[in-house]
Amino acid sequence: MSRLAFVASFTLALGSAALAQGTGTKPVAPASTPAAAKSPASTAGTGEAGKQRQVFILPQSGMVGVGLRAAEMEKVEKAADKFGPGQIVVLRINSPGGLVTEADEIDKVLNRLREKHRLVAWLEEAISAAAVTAMHCREIYFMNLGSMGSATMFSGDKSATGAQLDAWLRRISEIAEAGGRNGHVAKCMVYSPLVVSYTRDPKTGKVTFYPDASGEKMLSDEKDNLTLTADQALDCGYSNGTANTEAELFEKMQLKPGTFVVNEEGRKIGEGWKKTLESCERQRKSLQQDWSLASDDAKGLQKKIQICKQMQDIWRKAEPVAMGYEGGGPLMPEEAVGLSPDLIEKFQSSGANKSKLACEALDRLIKELQRQIAELKKGQG
Repeated sequence: MSRLAFVASFTLALGSAALAQGTGTKPVAPASTPAAAKSPASTAGTGEAGKQRQVFILPQSGMVGVGLRAAEMEKVEKAADKFGPGQIVVLRINSPGGLVTEADEIDKVLNRLREKHRLVAWLEEAISAAAVTAMHCREIYFMNLGSMGSATMFSGDKSATGAQLDAWLRRISEIAEAGGRNGHVAKCMVYSPLVVSYTRDPKTGKVTFYPDASGEKMLSDEKDNLTLTADQALDCGYSNGTANTEAELFEKMQLKPGTFVVNEEGRKIGEGWKKTLESCERQRKSLQQDWSLASDDAKGLQKKIQICKQMQDIWRKAEPVAMGYEGGGPLMPEEAVGLSPDLIEKFQSSGANKSKLACEALDRLIKELQRQIAELKKGQG
């Protein structure tokens, strides 16, 4: 089956940005513990009226926009809201990054969620847009081999420059600071010419960052975008702790036994989406093969109609799979593209409802196939 030539453009956040950096020894804003904000949603203990707090663990793995999405976060938000404010939502992240457009949606959900509940990131890998996702959380915990950083923004196939880059640097700094972290460190994850060092007071543990080599420890040099390891993040205050298991995580979060209960709805939401993705991906490959083998007689055309309907089902259930974000391009026969230039033009717009437009294009192809079948039967009559 031929792939669409118009593959919808999307931007990957996997590291880069530019902003002027001072060269003096003046320290940048001092760091505080990431979870320093004191609010009902961020403190440990029990919820309203002494009730056990619900802990929702949402596993999210794979590409941002595919396996890690705002939609599942919003579902967990709604589940937590049922128990009142002050519940706990843990984002268990293992992602190499992905779509900036999805990061925009995640931003909206997490900014809202963290004002109502205790929002925690638990990281195995959080690169690029996944690192930005984690920074929305007032608490970040790493696994022993966890990592976070390298957040370059790409425009097409090139890293962003100029005003676009400056805007991304400002934005990632604001996100980091809103989560209680140093903004300059976040900028170093984006643009390698920026550097950062720090000094940690041995008595108070207070960390002071410097936009040069003035600190006792160099965190990022000019060679690569910053990616923090678990040890680095903990030492410089970008992490609240390191935990490999849920039990270790709860201990680091200072959750006392009997004051909380793990609500399985979080895992069900994450695992349910994962199963949908896997099922639709298998079906996609099968449909592409079936389309290429279908004949042009009445039986083959009828088979193509059924394939079109199954393609529509994938578009409705798992748009990331239908879009082919992880390879293959949009799931649509060339015949549908040729019949729907007006829909394809809309499809390419960044804010377009791609699933709806794709299904409409496939509807047109179905009608055309039905017409061809009628013509064949008429010729045989």
